[in-house]
Amino acid sequence: MAETRVFLIRHGVTEWHREKKVLGQRDVGLNAEGIAQAQALAQALAPIPIGEVISSPMLRAVQTAEIVAGHHKIDIARDPRLADFRVGKWEGMAYADVAASPEYQAFVADPLSQRIPGGEDLTQIRDRAISAIEQAIEDAPAGESVAVISHAGIVRVILTHYLGSNPANYHRLRVAPGSMSVLSFADDRELPRILAMNWRGALEEVL
Repeated sequence: MAETRVFLIRHGVTEWHREKKVLGQRDVGLNAEGIAQAQALAQALAPIPIGEVISSPMLRAVQTAEIVAGHHKIDIARDPRLADFRVGKWEGMAYADVAASPEYQAFVADPLSQRIPGGEDLTQIRDRAISAIEQAIEDAPAGESVAVISHAGIVRVILTHYLGSNPANYHRLRVAPGSMSVLSFADDRELPRILAMNWRGALEEVL
């Protein structure tokens, strides 16, 4: 049976990552290291017959997607449902200051009932991200592969959902910049197989 593979990619790093600042939906581009990470992703995916590249509209994701898509000579599609978390007043703050705040500690302890101050709740984030993936699978011809470029939190939420885990467990997953996770969808399975998570090696080792 033909399977649809989804290469779920976190974009490369930016200067704000190096400065340990929360990006949220602030449009910050890749730095030199992030560009190199995107180029490494493109090289790893070059042998894979990618039919579509779908990206978050955030600049850092679009830049990563354009480098990946360039190897396949295809255009990218932007999907706002794949944008990073809306984090309200945390955007632009130092990670350490956010982590020390009572609001953040309450959100991490119970993200299903606590809302990010001025931002989204976890159910909203999950629903929009999963709807984007489900549409990508529905639109892809059987057996075609799709590359989806998004953000750490979004990738973690998607993986947690397809692992059949409680959405609140999303923060337990590690998703490094420039990494790939690979999902394999087939009509005879309710949930996809997870072929790789947080992967930055040779794809032939996991496919």
